[in-house]
Parts: sequence; structure tokens; C-alpha cells
Amino acid sequence: MSKKTGRAEMILREQGARVTPQRVAILMAVAATGDHPDADSVYRHVSREYPHISRDTVYRTLSMMEEKKIIGSVLFGGASKRYDPNTRKHHHLICLRCRRINDFSAKKFDRLEVPSSAMERFTAVRTTVHVEGICDECQDRNRA
Repeated sequence: MSKKTGRAEMILREQGARVTPQRVAILMAVAATGDHPDADSVYRHVSREYPHISRDTVYRTLSMMEEKKIIGSVLFGGASKRYDPNTRKHHHLICLRCRRINDFSAKKFDRLEVPSSAMERFTAVRTTVHVEGICDECQDRNRA
């Protein structure tokens, strides 16, 4: 068993999830890309190792992992839900061209307070900042 596999198993156990090889593979697939994959990307990654795994199993497992706070998710601009292996407080830089999402931390953003008038008929679950723009790679492609 590799260190990464062992760590994935430990995370699942700590959060009260049953440990199966498929669940370990799904969690590792979310973390492996260094990006924020959508469910179809995770499915394609995992199905190479487990060709009989169903798309439904991957979707349900991602949902369970999100519920148990093993992974997070990012939704923006009508795109499909993207999964985030980083469950610590952080924010996102989102490229409007290639849809790449990069994490960043900023204590100033962590302390943002939503005005009480905006919260009158709303209960906040989490506060994150999404900064939308164009990444360096996409800018370089436009210059070429």
C-alpha cells in the first residue's frame, strides 16, 4: 500500500465512511489532478483502474464525501460542480477561458463579514471568495 493510499483510507475512516478500493480510488482521483475535477473527469480517471465502476457510483460517492466534508466543491457561472480536495478555508481564482481553478489563502478575505441587511432571510453556510479573470497561460495564448 502506498503512502497516498494509506492516507486516503485514513481520511475515509476518520470521517466514518466505509473504506473500499473504489472509494479510495475516487478520493485519490480528486486529489491527483492538482485541479478541481468535475464528476466526469473523476469517473474517467477511476474507470481506468476499475473499468466496471458505474458513473452513478462515482457521483454518489462524491456526494457522500462532500456530505462528510472529506472533499469540498466549487460551483460558478453555470458550469458543472467541481470537486476540491482542499477542505481548509481558502478562496479561488477562476479562469473564465479555460475554467482552471487555483486555490489561494488570504486572511483579509477570511474575515469578510456579510452585512446584516443581506442576511435577514438567509443563513450563510460558508463564505468564500471567487476571483474571476484570465490565467497567465490563456493570456500567453492570446499574445502568440
